[in-house]
Amino acid sequence: MTGEEGGWFDRLFGREREDEDLELDLEELEGSALRRRLSLSWLAMLPLLAVYALGAQASAEAGIATRNTSELFLGQLLRVFGGHAEAIGLVLIGILTIAAFARASSLNWPFGEGVLWTILEGAGIGLVMGPVLLFAIGLFPEYLPAEQLVAQGDVPDLARVALVVGGAAWEELLFRLVLYSALLALGRGLLEHLGAAQRTARLPAELFACILSSLAFSAFHLDVVIGWMGGGGEDFEMSVFVWRAVAGFLLALIARSRGIGVAVWAHAVFNVGLALGAGPGVFLMRAGGS
Repeated sequence: MTGEEGGWFDRLFGREREDEDLELDLEELEGSALRRRLSLSWLAMLPLLAVYALGAQASAEAGIATRNTSELFLGQLLRVFGGHAEAIGLVLIGILTIAAFARASSLNWPFGEGVLWTILEGAGIGLVMGPVLLFAIGLFPEYLPAEQLVAQGDVPDLARVALVVGGAAWEELLFRLVLYSALLALGRGLLEHLGAAQRTARLPAELFACILSSLAFSAFHLDVVIGWMGGGGEDFEMSVFVWRAVAGFLLALIARSRGIGVAVWAHAVFNVGLALGAGPGVFLMRAGGS
């Protein structure tokens, strides 16, 4: 395999060394390559998981049991432990954190630098996601939602912001890590089973995973899908569904090209704007001089 064989697709998705030894030299882990390491991404999202936990506690103290549906769904796997499920979940988070630190330390990765730049890059991308979405969906104005995209409810303001910001970590873990990875493996496996070469199967499998995980992400906000968990889903509205699906598509591209940690922080910062009321309707009114 020559150095040029990977082409633009490998450069975009950072897959140049996919089949090679993970124990890379430090020089090879500078910049975006460093930020794509899964262990560093996990460490970068820990502050958001902590913010989410504080928001959930504050809402519970206010007498409102509000949780992110992605967290509730992933938590179903722990229900076998009954009343110990929450404690087991905290233990698993602790184990993953220790493992991430150990991985970065054993390979001499500058994880402080990697975590910092993951957060900064994700925050920067999150600031421009809204305008990018408006431009993309604005090509089809009938699909631009005008209503509030983050429910106000009775949750205290700070707790609500903490839940939607920290909840981004749980949503990215479910849709851009677990589901996307499963769909990618399924797509590649099916194509290779049908006779496609491994390299040929990659692009259609990536598109398959990107599109289906984005649709699933949007659908996971609907009552018809998540009502059984008591997650307080909403009724179907085409414009809102399209907005979230396109947002999910962008986040999938970010996760695959820049790393899951960058996608988590981009999603979190994007959610901050929505929680503060800077949804598409606000931009549209300003553009129209209202």
